[in-house]
Amino acid sequence: MLRYQTLARACALGKKVMTLIAQIPSNRYLIAAASICCIALTAPAAAKDQVFLTLATGGVTGVYHPAGTAICRAVNESRSEHGVRCAAEAGRGSVGSLKQLRDRDVEFAIVQADWQHHAYLGTSVFAEIGPMADLRVVAGLHTEMAAIVVRADSGFMDLSDLKGRRINIGPAGSGSAATWGQLSQYLPWTEEDRAAISQEDLSGLGEALCSGEIDAYFVVIGHPAGVIEETQEVCPVRFIEIGSNISAAMVKDAPYYRTAEIPSGAYGESSAVTTIGTRALLVTVEQMPAHVVSTVLSSLLADLEAFNTVHPALGDMAGTQFVETATEAPLHLGAVQFYQDQGYLP
Repeated sequence: MLRYQTLARACALGKKVMTLIAQIPSNRYLIAAASICCIALTAPAAAKDQVFLTLATGGVTGVYHPAGTAICRAVNESRSEHGVRCAAEAGRGSVGSLKQLRDRDVEFAIVQADWQHHAYLGTSVFAEIGPMADLRVVAGLHTEMAAIVVRADSGFMDLSDLKGRRINIGPAGSGSAATWGQLSQYLPWTEEDRAAISQEDLSGLGEALCSGEIDAYFVVIGHPAGVIEETQEVCPVRFIEIGSNISAAMVKDAPYYRTAEIPSGAYGESSAVTTIGTRALLVTVEQMPAHVVSTVLSSLLADLEAFNTVHPALGDMAGTQFVETATEAPLHLGAVQFYQDQGYLP
């Protein structure tokens, strides 16, 4: 799973190569090159493994990608001290990222808490592949909030008005699309009523909405969200609330949802928008070495001031807020030890 490069072994291989080269006449230049190669390999972290991590994030217009990029930047800034390197990649959304993590295509991922829950238990969209029993939580991040966006001049006033309409719910595998699937269980809509629902990428949503190609779009995202701000640059928008009855039912039925509000003024609106929210989580697997998890967390906290400036949704994050124990998947033991050392956990 981990992309280890054992430098001591590389050096040993280099020595073998030099021995073979030395047996060939007039190869002093090759011997010198092999020596330099061995020195270069061992210089950053002598006889110590370097660890290469890939962190799956989300679309570039959301919060996951800049958050993941900031986490990796913090890790890489001190890589000469601990030998851990990190690369953030634009992910396929929470569901897709969890499947990547399960398949060991990535080492860490940022995902919605609701899909962490289902992945760990093997329920909902994960029912066919079964429980991911080795899923572990590393840290809690910001709260993701659902938003239904329509044109300001549309006649849609509540969710029932969107029955049979063209609603984009986000690409397959995204947390938004999967959350819509959960929400739709509370809607008395027929298959015909849902026929016009689409699952397109976030890019181009503003143009699609404002040109009348779609009637609304649904996202679960940190606010203020770039995709909504970009839409506002094309045409005025407003929000449709999910409705108190549906919100209350979803919160009652699922431990990972909470009542939330998109704050007034986030997009220039005069009042807050009542909705549901779920926390974004940094996750990994049980087999991830504790010292690697601790390195990621210590690097993040050391660079917390910069992390807070990456996106407004992350602006209030503080050390103690990274601790998240109200999840189905347990905290990674490396995270537990780190939080205890910081005094965040008993």
